[in-house]
Amino acid sequence: MSAKSDALETAVADYIRARTALDAAPGARARGRADRSFARLAALAAPRIRYFTRRYGLVDVAEDAAQVCAIALHRAAEHYDPARARFTTYVNWQFRAELQALRHRLHGDQRCAGRRRVTATLSLDALLAEGIDAWLVDPAAEIETEQGAADNLAARLADRLVADWADRRRARSCGSRGDARLAAEKALVRQHLTASDAAARLHESDRHVVRRALADIAHHAPGREFH
Repeated sequence: MSAKSDALETAVADYIRARTALDAAPGARARGRADRSFARLAALAAPRIRYFTRRYGLVDVAEDAAQVCAIALHRAAEHYDPARARFTTYVNWQFRAELQALRHRLHGDQRCAGRRRVTATLSLDALLAEGIDAWLVDPAAEIETEQGAADNLAARLADRLVADWADRRRARSCGSRGDARLAAEKALVRQHLTASDAAARLHESDRHVVRRALADIAHHAPGREFH
C-alpha cells in the first residue's frame, strides 16, 4: 500500500482511540484530542475528496461536495472495522456514494447518450391540430408549485438556523482546532432538519450532537427574522 494509504490508516486508528477515550471520560482535554485527530484525518483525506469531486464533475459545487464528504468521512471513521477492509477502500466507497447522490440531485441522470441529456421536441401546432392539447393543462401544477416554494423556503430557513447554530458553537469552542469536526456536525444537523428518517440512521454519539443542536436552535429561534 502507498504511504498516503498507510497515513490514513494511522490517522483513523488515532481518531478511534481518541473518540473511545472521549466516550469513556468526557472532558475538554479529551474533546480537544479527538478534534485534533479528526482534523488530521480530514487533512489527509482532503486530496482524495478533491480528486473524487473532479471525477464526478462537481467542481462548481465544491463546497457542497466537501460537506457531503465530511459526513462520509465522519461516518466511515465512526463505523470502520479494520478486520474487514482497509480504511482507504471503505472511505472511498463512502465518498463515491455521497458524491454520486449529490450529482444526481443537482444534475439528474446523465448516463444516456454519452452523458448528454436527450430531450424530445413536441410541436404545439401539431397537438392543437389533433385536438389533444388538453394534456398540457396540469391540475396539480398549482399544488406542486406551492409545495416547491414551501420546500425552498424551508431549506433556506434550515440553512440559516444551522449556520447560526454553527456560529454559536464555534464561539464556544477552542479556536480553529475543531473546525473539521464542526463542519461534520453542521452537515449532520442540516441533514436531520431536512430528512424525516435521518435520526434513525445516526450513531448514538451523532444523535447526541443533533439533540443538543436542536435544543440550542429552538432556544434561539423565537423572535428571529429570516430573509
